[in-house]
Amino acid sequence: MTTGHDLIFESSKKYFDGFLAELGIKNNATLVIHDWGSALGFNWAFDNPEKVKGICYMEAIVKSMQWADWNEDARGIFQGFRSPAGEEMILKKNLFIEAVLPGSILRKLSDEEMNEYRRPFLEEEDRQVTLNWPRQIPIEGEPAQIVEIVDEYADWLASDSKIPKLFINADPGSILVGRQREFCRSWDN
Repeated sequence: MTTGHDLIFESSKKYFDGFLAELGIKNNATLVIHDWGSALGFNWAFDNPEKVKGICYMEAIVKSMQWADWNEDARGIFQGFRSPAGEEMILKKNLFIEAVLPGSILRKLSDEEMNEYRRPFLEEEDRQVTLNWPRQIPIEGEPAQIVEIVDEYADWLASDSKIPKLFINADPGSILVGRQREFCRSWDN
């Protein structure tokens, strides 16, 4: 499910690309990327391979996914985020911050830590980004525009890229698991 607010990958890409351009990155960049930052970083490396010395990644979006790639608990809540119920779940109840975040951390966060994570998302209108990002994860061919971007850099990483890559395995992991993990383990370098 997508909405007019959903094209934040493109705006984030503009900021990311602009930031690296402002820094004057012309060569020897080592990208350390994770989660959605991995899609931005892999895409930037695809567009600028001559500038990249290496890529270190963890829990990354290495190729488009299927729901079967997800563990059952994560699958259920993320399917909910991508459904019409997502607005209630995230905009009203702030479940990305209140449930997904603490559920992804091994230790219990203190009240002070949770309040700091909540701070940017106190108002419903500030939570839109935490709804849009889950809706842009390339799953089951949707959203098509993101699937195309991810599959393009995935093909390049798997066949044409000679850039050294360091895969840090998260155990148990929630994004880079199963078929995804085996795919990136097949890459050169």
